[in-house]
Amino acid sequence: MELTTVAQSFAAYFRPWALTLPRVAVDTRADGTLHGRGWSIRWRWQPDGALEVYATNRMTNDRWQTLHPDGRTEPGPAPPEMYADDEPGARQAYRAAWKAYRATLDERALHPRPSGDAPKKWDPENQLIWSLDEATAWEVERLPPRPDI
Repeated sequence: MELTTVAQSFAAYFRPWALTLPRVAVDTRADGTLHGRGWSIRWRWQPDGALEVYATNRMTNDRWQTLHPDGRTEPGPAPPEMYADDEPGARQAYRAAWKAYRATLDERALHPRPSGDAPKKWDPENQLIWSLDEATAWEVERLPPRPDI
């Protein structure tokens, strides 16, 4: 089976880290979580075939987008990255925006499954761990080398 447009869009977006959706998640349209190369990614298939993706990385901003079967990418809401401390009310507005953002993630069930119960010998730079929502065990796959960009 050929990869769907949304799976190809996902792979293209995460190409610098050589991350792709697990094949079974694409074939069965199963929701899940993956961790690798600093990324924690949660995906959810939508009834129209779109893929909603929320990704966090310890070194960069959160990413939230919906990848549509027609190739369109729709960004999710993004809270401010910083605020000017000398502006009155900026700190309160910043905190309120992040609180609303987290509440929306909660409502959409978009928090990645924590990796606290990952296999003991998991090498996050060279291995990918992933789990589908209906499964409880982590699957481990060797990651290909990062591409030259």
